[in-house]
Amino acid sequence: MSSPPTRDAKGVTPASLMLDYIPSSQRLDFLKSSIDSLQPENPSNVDFVASLVQHSGHPTAGCAVSISLQHVDMGKALLTRASQYISQARSISDTSQLEGGALQFYLQFSKLTASHLSTSSHEIQRLLFQACLALLSSTRPRVSCSARDVVFELLASRNGSTTTDVIQPSRETTWQRVQTLLASQAKHHTLIGYSLWLRWILSDPGEHWKQIATDDYWQLIFQGLRRGDTERRKLCLNILRLSLGIDTAAVPKDLQQQYERYITVFETIVLGRYINQIQECESDLNQLAASSDLHSQWLFTLLACAMDSVMQDSTRKFIGNWVMRSVLSLTPEMLEFFRDSILPWATQGHLFVSSLKTAHGRLQCLHGELLAGYIQSLRRESERSLVVDVVADTIIQRRHSMFAYCTVYLLEGLGDSLDESHASRLSELPKLPEVAQDYIQLKIPQTTQVNVTKTNLSQRDLQDDSVFHRIRLLCKQKAGMGDLEAVWEDMESIEFPKRLLMLMTDLISHPSIIRSALLSPMSTAYLQEKVHTLQQLAGTKMYLFAPLVTAVRTAVVGNPSAVGVMGLEDFLVGIAEHPPEPTVEFMLEEATAHLTPHSYEHYFGDRPSLGFAAYLDLVSRLRDHQDLVQAIMNRVFEPWRAQKGPVPSVSPWKNKLQLQVLLLCLEQYDAASEAEVHKLLEDLFHVLALEPLPSLRYLLEWITVRLIMRYDLAESLIARLKTKDHHSNPKHLASLMKIGAILACTPDSGEDFAMQLATTFVPLAASSKVVVRHEAQWQVPVLMDHARNQGWVSIAENTVLAALDDYIRSLERFHDPPLERLHGRFDPVTDHTLTNLAEGKWFELDQMEAPLTSHEDFSTLYSKHDVSEAPASCVPLGPKIERSTPQLEAAPNATKAKAAVSLLTPEHSTALQTKGTAYLARTLSPVSPTRPQNLIVVASLVDNPHNLGGLSRVSEIFGASTLTLQNQNVVSNKDFASVSVSSHLHFPIVQLSSSGIPEYLRERKREGFVVVGIEQTDRSVLLGSEESVLPEKCVLVVGSEREGIPATVLVECDVLVEIPQRGVTRSLNVQTAVAVVLFEYERQFGKRR
Repeated sequence: MSSPPTRDAKGVTPASLMLDYIPSSQRLDFLKSSIDSLQPENPSNVDFVASLVQHSGHPTAGCAVSISLQHVDMGKALLTRASQYISQARSISDTSQLEGGALQFYLQFSKLTASHLSTSSHEIQRLLFQACLALLSSTRPRVSCSARDVVFELLASRNGSTTTDVIQPSRETTWQRVQTLLASQAKHHTLIGYSLWLRWILSDPGEHWKQIATDDYWQLIFQGLRRGDTERRKLCLNILRLSLGIDTAAVPKDLQQQYERYITVFETIVLGRYINQIQECESDLNQLAASSDLHSQWLFTLLACAMDSVMQDSTRKFIGNWVMRSVLSLTPEMLEFFRDSILPWATQGHLFVSSLKTAHGRLQCLHGELLAGYIQSLRRESERSLVVDVVADTIIQRRHSMFAYCTVYLLEGLGDSLDESHASRLSELPKLPEVAQDYIQLKIPQTTQVNVTKTNLSQRDLQDDSVFHRIRLLCKQKAGMGDLEAVWEDMESIEFPKRLLMLMTDLISHPSIIRSALLSPMSTAYLQEKVHTLQQLAGTKMYLFAPLVTAVRTAVVGNPSAVGVMGLEDFLVGIAEHPPEPTVEFMLEEATAHLTPHSYEHYFGDRPSLGFAAYLDLVSRLRDHQDLVQAIMNRVFEPWRAQKGPVPSVSPWKNKLQLQVLLLCLEQYDAASEAEVHKLLEDLFHVLALEPLPSLRYLLEWITVRLIMRYDLAESLIARLKTKDHHSNPKHLASLMKIGAILACTPDSGEDFAMQLATTFVPLAASSKVVVRHEAQWQVPVLMDHARNQGWVSIAENTVLAALDDYIRSLERFHDPPLERLHGRFDPVTDHTLTNLAEGKWFELDQMEAPLTSHEDFSTLYSKHDVSEAPASCVPLGPKIERSTPQLEAAPNATKAKAAVSLLTPEHSTALQTKGTAYLARTLSPVSPTRPQNLIVVASLVDNPHNLGGLSRVSEIFGASTLTLQNQNVVSNKDFASVSVSSHLHFPIVQLSSSGIPEYLRERKREGFVVVGIEQTDRSVLLGSEESVLPEKCVLVVGSEREGIPATVLVECDVLVEIPQRGVTRSLNVQTAVAVVLFEYERQFGKRR
């Protein structure tokens, strides 16, 4: 092989040395004159010209094209020299031995000049094509990529008549090279291979009939689709589309349409990955699955790609659920897909946990039941035990890492198809939780079970039995504190087994133990400590809650002295502040219990809802303990009245149970003075003015109405309703109107009060605030109906009120009230019941918490634990609530807006997306929220609901303390809601008109805030630069979509920032821009916050 021009030890050639003495601006002219003076027939001249071009300092492209067009003979000579050099280079296995610069130059030169040569250079082109085709497999990516460029350039020129015949003899060589490249382990080789394949088809589709007829051709497409990255998959889909279109006459139109559908679905699901578009593909997937023309391997390649672990969880969930709902033929491809894709995905623990939902009166694991049903359908279709083998092998192989309850549902799917060989292997499973273990023992034939007798029980089991019998014996006789201490220590040493804990509740509430605790302060303290320990344990062991509360209730109502020795104040307040919630493990145990022959009660005793019934009933019977009632009331109510506005819609420490307890306490508490009553009423008005959540407002209104009725304070409402300020708190004013109308309709109310109230409603019905106006219009007919029934002529025959009443009744909306209006109705006499308090329709006002107990639980409680001789409840039980529509049922731990998660159903495929309130599923802290108060976002200049929803979302995510909007009602707009994803419920949103922004900013400045505007002006600093240090106490002003920040607001801005740009588009969308700035704020101050 001839070598390039001689170089010395420092890599200097004669050409490069000569060029050093020529200014760079004159080198191109020097090249042209040199080429003119040199004869291309002399190989040394050609090498010298190549060296000159290579080291001239000019772009190789410009020189090469100039030579090939203006000096055709020299161009041909150089190309000939290039083809020779490249051909000789391909024979060297390690191209790194070559002088890299020369090879790269000749490859680049060939790429740019090959298509400019005349037909006399066919042989050179053929030589180049074959040489570069070989170099595609070079271990040096730069060489193989340069060779690829030459090959692609030559293939692209095949549409002309000059090269078609030249490259045609390389057909077999090209296909072999494609196969070689695709078999390589190097990623750049496989990418070049698929690129070459596609370019080859595009250059002359007619060549491919021979290759298309082979299985290898299609298997390589399968391989690229299944294992490739996005780019390779796109290449394979194009290859597939072009391969089917080579001869349209030979491929039926229906088949072409099916494959075109397949390609589109593949692009949408695997490459596009937008879940809303993927969901729209369900009908296409059904057609592909039902098609007899489409080979099943194509479908399962698509499904396997969609189920790959790198895909988004939402995509995998949609496809996985579609597969389990569909009836797909059990082909070998299907069985492989089931083993390698479906089972690894479907056995993930989070799928079982996230699909727990109460339906039809019991807790269900929807994913587990769907998986079990799917396996049953596969098993019925399988003639042999193929599916059983696959599932059993999966359980055995992953027995130490598989989610415990997954094993239960897998075995449920297998049904009775386990034979002795399967059962023998499955008997080696590690110990599972109680319900799961019982299920496994029932499923596996008894011949393989180990016969458990007293001789092989563990020491712990024997001690458990011993303590259990001792506690039972103590509960039947007179026990003392010493006995309690002894069995408690034994129980603690074996880590509080379930049945011992449940039995211990009977012992600590035993009359003899209560009497013993009264004998000394030390005994009292010991008993209180144990009650507190059991209460803490009930927080994680939900089965303990009902027996503990019912035991305490029985002890207290049976012996009033137990109030002090059991620490009842801390006990009741602790439950109100932190209602126990079931753990995930407990919920899964409950969900799987129905698969066994036993009931929930067999495993866990009374349900927690019975415990909450006992709790509310106990609180309602404390009238004889005024000090205790007052203490509970003050401790529960204190965080509520200590709030300062604005408050978030959802606070981690708030719950309905606290207000339920407050209501029961106020019903029993006898205030010491009139001043104390007025203070309580003022505190209730204060809390009502701040609270945004409808269900909590309902309870506060209930409490307020009952307090006003009890102490005859209705007249105090009139002065509040005569206010001219309808803007500062319209929701509060609406609540006062509702309370007034409720009071006016009570039996003890008089005509004078009703007339005063009606008079105040007239101007309120014309208020500029929609909330105020609508509430007045709803309450006027209520008041008028009551006046007519009572015969109050001054109201019923008042022409102004009658005209207003007639107008309101003529409105279409009046005869079709919204559900919240129906659910929010309250009669302080007939609705004042424990049943309504526990599970009334008012729960459906926002469905942020599910009822904790029910009328049925109270009835069960009274039948099991009769306390007829105890003080009566301060609130009657009341009748069972009849519901015309099914109530939304939530999982037992849905006390903080845990939305029920549903799997896809054929009728409702859009139910897969479950982001609505999933953020509340985390464990919530009982302390006050710690959202920083140093960051305010002013968005009152923005008017597009879609953009406002996005601003709400990013502001809440990055921890803004407040967001201002021009109109708060925009939060009910569907465009706002679709983007905000409930973010507006988690931090304050304040109404601020655009005209009021300057004054608002000046007020914030006086509080120490610095105003930062997002705007492009001469004084703007680039975000992220050294100059753009954002203030920690920051008011961020966002401009309108069109005009940006107006001059009147700009002058109030202390700092203006703009976002660095690289493109030519002038601006970002407003929510995107704010997100960037908020991220920068978080970066600067996140650790301090």
